[in-house]
Amino acid sequence: MQRLRVERVRMIAAASAGNALEFYDFFVYGFFALSLGETFFPAHSQSARLLLTFGTFGISFFARPVGALILGAYADAKGRSSCMILSVAMMSAAILLMALLPGYDHIGILAPLGVLVARLLQGFALGGEFGSSTALMIEHSAGAETEAASWQGVSQNLAGLLASGIAWLLASHQHLAFGHQPFRVAFALGAVGGVGALLLRRRIGDAPVFLQQRNASRQQPRVLLGGIVIAAGMVAIGTAQTYLVLYLPTYATTELGLQVDKALGTVCLLYVILLLLTPVRLSIAKRFDISHRSRYMQASCLAMAVMAYPVFALLSLWPTNLALFCLPLAFALLGLPYNAPLNGFMGLVFSVRERGLGLSTGYALGIALFGGAAPFIFTGLISATGDPRSPGLYLLFATAVTLVALWAARRRLHRHLIKEKQGAC
Repeated sequence: MQRLRVERVRMIAAASAGNALEFYDFFVYGFFALSLGETFFPAHSQSARLLLTFGTFGISFFARPVGALILGAYADAKGRSSCMILSVAMMSAAILLMALLPGYDHIGILAPLGVLVARLLQGFALGGEFGSSTALMIEHSAGAETEAASWQGVSQNLAGLLASGIAWLLASHQHLAFGHQPFRVAFALGAVGGVGALLLRRRIGDAPVFLQQRNASRQQPRVLLGGIVIAAGMVAIGTAQTYLVLYLPTYATTELGLQVDKALGTVCLLYVILLLLTPVRLSIAKRFDISHRSRYMQASCLAMAVMAYPVFALLSLWPTNLALFCLPLAFALLGLPYNAPLNGFMGLVFSVRERGLGLSTGYALGIALFGGAAPFIFTGLISATGDPRSPGLYLLFATAVTLVALWAARRRLHRHLIKEKQGAC
């Protein structure tokens, strides 16, 4: 029993390490957006430089569906663990490139092109990362699929804490940074973390249920387009919320006039609280494993929709570090019943044979459409309207998409459960 428990902990740590590395990289890019823009993107104004920085960030997300199609199919054919090793190796290479790439003052136009190459490689690798690792966690956890997959969210919060903590430390202590480019230190630490993730994943094998399904049929898995569209819609408000937090330090600095180190310290404290809520997250996910009901997720989405616009309105009226902490925390608490079972619910929308390709592609499309473009859209909305509250409108749109997707996913999951019972009889 003790050995099985240790093996399960090792499996969850190895599978979620790639997701942690992914979000660490994204948070570092978002937190150091101003510094990255000054180093790599020449422009006539800060707003234009930020649009170039976040535009490159967003474009890279559209490499994810390509990576999802290729690496997702690879995960279904060759195994989840093999795909996980390949994806984290490419992710680490992209992060290392960001740490070492010379700036515009040294290599001219090659600097922003180098950033684009690094982001595209990162996006391609991540196309297969989430689908393969989440599928492995689900398939190793019969009866507790959603609870196991919920650790992906925990790893995301841990990555947010590490990224914001390192960014705050570098912003507060300039002598620790690499000249005036502290992001290089943060990315270099991420590359070291990638090596650790590779070592963890070398000893993780595929689940017996996957091996049986793969060996039973040598035909290519058929993934219905409907499942991919549903999975993409399910992550809309979740990914918009995630990248809202990523955007907050930049928003606080450019729109509210707060000091960057204090804004980062506030975000760091936010992730400490979210990590302390891990038992609650796992309890909610476990409840979903028992009931397979999504009404709490729908209620959570509605609560986030109601709060979306007031969050930015209150921040503009009350531009303090306390508000920067309390309002996103309230948003995260309202979203917990939605976020906790989300990853497992998405995975259960697909059968075992199609899960690698279907989950990878659906998640990649959702992140590309609703997440990667979010900071760019936030910046563009504020620039176009002159209203610092306008990003709240985007969150309302994302909520509507997710509510429709959750309704469709619930119907699809119930059909799968009925088929499983009939097969058992």
